[in-house]
Amino acid sequence: MPESSGDICDGVQHKMDPVLASPPIESAEWKTRAASAVCLKFSGEIPGHIQSRIAYAFRVFAAIYGYRVVETDEGADAICFEYGKKATFEQNPRRFHVPARYRSRPPEVRVEKFTKHRYANEDLYLVYGIDEATGKPDWLGEIFEWISSSHELSVSGRDDVGRINYSDMIFSRLGISPRKPYATLLMAWMENSVRHGKTLEALPKARSPIEGVEHVVVCSHDIDFYHVNRISALVRLFKNLGIACRVYKSWSFFASNSKMIVEVLGGKRVGEYLPAMLEAIEKCGFHSTLFIVPRQAHRRDPNYRAEQLRPDLLEANKRGFSVALHGSYTSLIGGAALTSESQALEEVTGKKPLGNRQHWLRFDRHEKLFEAIESAGLVFDSTLGFSETAGFRNGASFAFPPYDFKNEKPHRFLEIPLVLMDTSLEAASRALRREPQELADEVLQESRKWSWGGISLIWHNPMEPLQVPEQINEVFWNCARKRRDAGEQWMSGRQFLSQCLSRYQDAGLMEGVRVDF
Repeated sequence: MPESSGDICDGVQHKMDPVLASPPIESAEWKTRAASAVCLKFSGEIPGHIQSRIAYAFRVFAAIYGYRVVETDEGADAICFEYGKKATFEQNPRRFHVPARYRSRPPEVRVEKFTKHRYANEDLYLVYGIDEATGKPDWLGEIFEWISSSHELSVSGRDDVGRINYSDMIFSRLGISPRKPYATLLMAWMENSVRHGKTLEALPKARSPIEGVEHVVVCSHDIDFYHVNRISALVRLFKNLGIACRVYKSWSFFASNSKMIVEVLGGKRVGEYLPAMLEAIEKCGFHSTLFIVPRQAHRRDPNYRAEQLRPDLLEANKRGFSVALHGSYTSLIGGAALTSESQALEEVTGKKPLGNRQHWLRFDRHEKLFEAIESAGLVFDSTLGFSETAGFRNGASFAFPPYDFKNEKPHRFLEIPLVLMDTSLEAASRALRREPQELADEVLQESRKWSWGGISLIWHNPMEPLQVPEQINEVFWNCARKRRDAGEQWMSGRQFLSQCLSRYQDAGLMEGVRVDF
């Protein structure tokens, strides 16, 4: 653990980011931009279910770029997108044609190859290629493929935890980098084409909904181990010695945990890190979300009972941090317990949790996860990330509501993509033989470059080398220090919703969702 929490952020106690304390003050320029409206119409040959999917992708695009979605016949100032095989209008700056190339396919049929296309000095990978008549891609169909998780629906194999194997994902199968936000780039390409047609190749960044903030990161901590007694602490530390030798192959991790074993035997409460972590994060000037497992139903669930953490959780809530649900190991596979676990956590904290992340990122089918989130009345999830690498699983450096294939409509909660996790960063560093800080910087910079964010990172315990080697924990604090130079704000899930939910609702998403902040 650092000698003092002040050392973590250059020894300076930063003021809490003001944007977190009150609603943003909007500039006149931003109000003008936010008032821009778009509409979408379909040519007659487009089937109803495809219209629903394309309209969903269109609304997510509108939410990210700050457009208000209106009906076709509502207001002459709207830019009207027409989705069809051919444009039915003459040259018109208020009309924009998107060639209809998307095709629905059975869930078991997977994409075997992409068409690689170079645009604005970036490689993009297209399922449906380029329309020969117009030279355009089907931007909306391509965006849908990414954010609906369609690329993963055909995968039948699962790892020993029950998750989709990374080796079966398109990044591994087709040899493309997970550290590029491809859905974001497609949105930027379409936005530029609306603005400039074919006269200029560029990828314009979407404007943030928060005045004065360039990029938003939802910071979080999965509480997977906590000090409740000496025996459980020693069990964890001895287990870590084996992990240091067999998995991490890290002398520093072995030495740190050996030292902590001696400290536990001497009476130190190793693993009781929440008070120190809250103080350190506040001194850095931001808040985060704590994900708590409220029941112990499997040996892979945490060692604590939520009631044992109650004083720390109440203090966290009081200080502006938020507490969310960490769905237990068997909450989806081998059970259906998210609703009851959400209620159990509410009984401990006195507040209904707004969001969830699955313990071990464990889910076997997307629709099962999404239905459980919605049934539990949660407003966000942050499970869609990698357990073995870093990057953008859905090609998205932005939050989005997942798609409900059963009912052909968007779900009524936001998925906040998990792009960086301490354990997966460590695994990626070993596999790619690259410095962990370099990888973390690359992922964050890709998001900063093309979008205003709405992504999540998670460090289990950045105060002690209990989950990962100290070198990985240092990455967390380094990134926290760098955020101000990038115009970036870190915040909790609750704060993110309070600042950004209206952006999605203006685009016709998350309708009827009301949150007591």
